[in-house]
Amino acid sequence: MHTDGPPDGASRRTRRTRVAEWIVCGVFGMAVALTAVEVLARPSAPWWPFVWQNAWTLSVVVLGCWAVLRITERGDARAEGRSAAPPGHGPASRDGDEASPPGER
Repeated sequence: MHTDGPPDGASRRTRRTRVAEWIVCGVFGMAVALTAVEVLARPSAPWWPFVWQNAWTLSVVVLGCWAVLRITERGDARAEGRSAAPPGHGPASRDGDEASPPGER
């Protein structure tokens, strides 16, 4: 039995959160690109306002879903005594950490 990593449920939640992060980035990028088209080209198609405005609405909804997933993931991590930060983003990975001896910075 492998006990070094997080429990299976936690890793599934982490995977869902990571997928949600990618979706947030994609939807937000799409909304920004559509805004650039709106500013530069001023499309006159009758469906354009629907697409452009709903891209921003979708980005807010997806961001809210990601926030709920991330809050749940962090709460579970705290309850299990694990670090809630992704690998490489914890306090030990910062340059010039105050906990390190002055000669080793």
